[in-house]
Amino acid sequence: MSNRWLYVLPLLMLVVMAGFFGYALTQNRNPADIGEPLLGRPAPAIDLAPLQEDGARLTSAEWQGKVTVLNFFASWCAPCLAEHPLFLRLKEQGTRLQGVNYRNKADEAKAWLARLGNPYERIGVDPEGKAGVEFGISGVPETFVIDKTGIVRLHLRRPLTADDVNKTILPLVRELSK
Repeated sequence: MSNRWLYVLPLLMLVVMAGFFGYALTQNRNPADIGEPLLGRPAPAIDLAPLQEDGARLTSAEWQGKVTVLNFFASWCAPCLAEHPLFLRLKEQGTRLQGVNYRNKADEAKAWLARLGNPYERIGVDPEGKAGVEFGISGVPETFVIDKTGIVRLHLRRPLTADDVNKTILPLVRELSK
């Protein structure tokens, strides 16, 4: 009788696991629904080496006293390419932008920015994704608005759109800058 269980137990486990996988696949999960655990909380403390050899480190101390839009990007990210002109426009309008080069080779990011234009005041490199983990990002691009006291006021888990810039980011930055 015990020999029979040796054959039935693996099959039973397979059926149970298939049930769990089937349930997970039927759930409507949208990455935007993951949540924004940092909203209303201090931005994580980071200290990242600069992308440019002559640049300054990107640290969380930078966010004290200044409203900052922080963007996690990578040169291999197609949505980052699509949203990049919007960051150039934000820069033209005087918005303070900082970037995190997320899990990307520095040379590739430098060439990408040289070709497309660099909207960022400072860029920190996050080759292993540790700062991304601290910020709770699920991928790139992701954008945060950090107020003068270092509190996260907005977190977008998707590429920016013109509506995001016009109806959300610019009004929020103006309000927080008062």
